[in-house]
This record gives sequence, structure tokens and C-alpha cells, in this order.
Amino acid sequence: MQKMVRKKTWSRSNLTLVCGKCTICERELLSNEGGWIINAEKKHFCEHYGVHTESCFDKYIKMEKQNVRQEIKR
Repeated sequence: MQKMVRKKTWSRSNLTLVCGKCTICERELLSNEGGWIINAEKKHFCEHYGVHTESCFDKYIKMEKQNVRQEIKR
């Protein structure tokens, strides 16, 4: 006779992975948290949700616009 054996399954409910670090502020980006962006250049950015705070991605966009303007002036 065969016993009824429960299949062993893998549970990911307690698993948290570090997906990267923010390019601007070096904060760890975790798999179980939302609020982070990866751009086409594979750079990671975190989102800071607040009334008077800018996200790291917004800061990066402003820096890139300033760099482009400086190159055009040359």
C-alpha cells in the first residue's frame, strides 16, 4: 500500500532579494518593496514619496538635462 505523502513545495513568502542599489543615494532596492525604477541604461533609482521631496530619478533627469545644455553651449 502507498501512503498519502504531502508534496514538498517551495514557499517564497519569506524571501526578500536585494535587486540593486540606487545610483544616486545608494539605498538598497528590495524585491518585496515597490517604488524603484530601472532605466534603459540599467541604472537603478528609488522613489521618495513625499510632498516636498524629489525622487532620485527626478534628480537624475535634471542632471542629464543640465549636462546636455552645457554640451550644446560648447
